[in-house]
Amino acid sequence: MRSTKPVVKVIAASVLTGSVLVGVPSLAGSVHATSNQAEISHHTNQNAVGYLNEIYHSAFEGEMPGYVQGLNINQATKKEVHNKLGNPGMVDHQFELYGWEMGQAGHGFSYNKDNTIAEIRNFGTGVERQTNLGRITPDLLGNQLGTADKILNVPGTDETDYVYQTGDYELHFVIGDNDIIKGFDQTVNHVNLKKAE
Repeated sequence: MRSTKPVVKVIAASVLTGSVLVGVPSLAGSVHATSNQAEISHHTNQNAVGYLNEIYHSAFEGEMPGYVQGLNINQATKKEVHNKLGNPGMVDHQFELYGWEMGQAGHGFSYNKDNTIAEIRNFGTGVERQTNLGRITPDLLGNQLGTADKILNVPGTDETDYVYQTGDYELHFVIGDNDIIKGFDQTVNHVNLKKAE
C-alpha cells in the first residue's frame, strides 16, 4: 500500500504558500513547484516590504522614491515636474498623471495656487504589482509601520485610508479591491503624500 504522507505534505505546503496545485502528475515535480512558489512569494513580499520602507522614509523629505525623487511637496514647481518627466499623459480632475511603464510606478501630481506640488500620488506598477503596492496589506502596514495615526473611510468607495504622519507630511495608504488589476483585493491601490494638516 502506498503512503499518503508525501501528498499530505504537498497539500499542506500549497495551503501555507497560497499556491494551488491542479493535478499532480508527478509528486516530485509538485513538491519542487511548491518550493519555487514559496521562494517567489517570499521574494516578492521582501520587495514589497523594501518598497514600503522606501516610500515611508522618503515621505519625511516630502517626496516619493524612484524616478520622481527630488520633486518635493511645496518646493518643486509644475515646470520642474514637466522638465523632469515630460508632459503628463492625461489630467484627471486636479491630478496630472504619468502612466505605468515597464517596472516603473505611475504617479499623479496636483499643485498649489503658486504652482508648487501640493500632493503626489503613487499608483504602483501594473506589471509585477505583487512586488510593490499589490502586496501591501493592512497587516503589512501594521507590522512595518505600526498602528496608523488615522483610519478613514474614503467617501463614495469601499476603500479605507490608513494615514501615517511623517514629520511635516502625511502618507495616505488607500486600501481596497483593485478595479484595474484583478486579484489584488484589500491591498494598497495608491499612496498619497501631502503636507500634514
